[in-house]
Amino acid sequence: MSTLVLGAGMAGLSAAKALQDAGEDVLVLEAKSRIGGRTYTNRDFAEHPVEFGAEFIHGDKVVLWSLVKALDLQTLHWQKTTDSLVHLEEGDWLSMEDARATHPEFDITRTWLLPEVDPLAHEDWQAYLSRIGFNEKQLRYVRRSFSNACGESMRFLSAKAVLEGLRATLEHNGEGDYRILSGYDALVNHLAKGLEIKINDPILSVYWEANQGVRVTSLDGEVYEADSLIISVPLGVLLSDGIKFNPLLPRHKRSALNGLRMGPVIKLIYKLNQPVTEKEIMAIYGKGNPPMWWSPSFGFETNDNVWTAFVSGDWAMDLLVKGEEAALENALNSLKTELNRPELEANAAHLQNWPDDPYTRGGYSFVLPGHDGAREKLASPTPPLFWAGEATAPEHRAATVHGAYMSGLRAAKEILELSGHSQKTGKNLAEPANLA
Repeated sequence: MSTLVLGAGMAGLSAAKALQDAGEDVLVLEAKSRIGGRTYTNRDFAEHPVEFGAEFIHGDKVVLWSLVKALDLQTLHWQKTTDSLVHLEEGDWLSMEDARATHPEFDITRTWLLPEVDPLAHEDWQAYLSRIGFNEKQLRYVRRSFSNACGESMRFLSAKAVLEGLRATLEHNGEGDYRILSGYDALVNHLAKGLEIKINDPILSVYWEANQGVRVTSLDGEVYEADSLIISVPLGVLLSDGIKFNPLLPRHKRSALNGLRMGPVIKLIYKLNQPVTEKEIMAIYGKGNPPMWWSPSFGFETNDNVWTAFVSGDWAMDLLVKGEEAALENALNSLKTELNRPELEANAAHLQNWPDDPYTRGGYSFVLPGHDGAREKLASPTPPLFWAGEATAPEHRAATVHGAYMSGLRAAKEILELSGHSQKTGKNLAEPANLA
């Protein structure tokens, strides 16, 4: 069988590699001028790699570790309890460890040991937390850290979906956040090796018919045909209607898309004129906007002082409306004010504006209140169309690189099972693609 793959992010690459390793004919079509999707390692900004996109491996149990170990990559464990500072609501700066030990109202927003109270139908995360007793101070802590990391403001997040993810994450993903010191692109480039990939090739339309294969047309008018198609473009592209499907997607697929959104996520990255904190501090959880900062220079022997602000939801939109230059200036001024460091200046600065990227249109996916099960609907195959990407991953793996990676393996497995290939070979595509 022949397969086209739309998107050369982690999902598309893992799917394509698995299919090619199984002897299938595969072509990957990528709209951008590079591969990797929302993994985007920059090597020009500083002496060391800087991640403009996805930065961490989330969990010590996830499937990516098979690749990391096979490729002999070095990682850095973000020791949040000891190498992070928290600006408490009362105004004090404490280590994460001390803040949790002395302020129970903060600690619960890190442990998430919540009472066994089921969410109501259509209840959002903010409403749920308020109903179970979170006060305004605690809600501000959630906005500053957890909700910001979720990629959208609390009022847009399905409480049921968030709880589902929280309850399953530790069991399935494990603990900790880890950075690949040589860059996430080490995994991207490994998966892409030997694949046929066309970049700068946006797809405008998909004609599909059961048992008749697919025909896709690109922006420059080129037509590609295959037996099957894996759609691994970001959810934001699908929601923008940038790709026209003929005939229209089935009702359950359109319903799934109606229940999912891409949160506005940006990164503001600075090369500063001097260190921000003591050298043993990697991250800062502030009270202002941006609320979350960390240093990609941490763990490297370097003279660079690179700091990244991670911002989403209302925080991100408040900065973006100011324009790029003013957003970068305002964010740095917020850091200088919080730390009382007026002498800090940026020798270089970069705004990674994922919502404004026409081939991404957001950071990562979330489920709207009342639309639980949307991820599963989006993931379900509609032959000859198959679906991958972090938005199709289970809640505890959604919005992660390993979730995207595993979704690609799932889509490849669905195609091979349909063709009877996996039964012939006995190959287990739940495992990482061939590391040779």
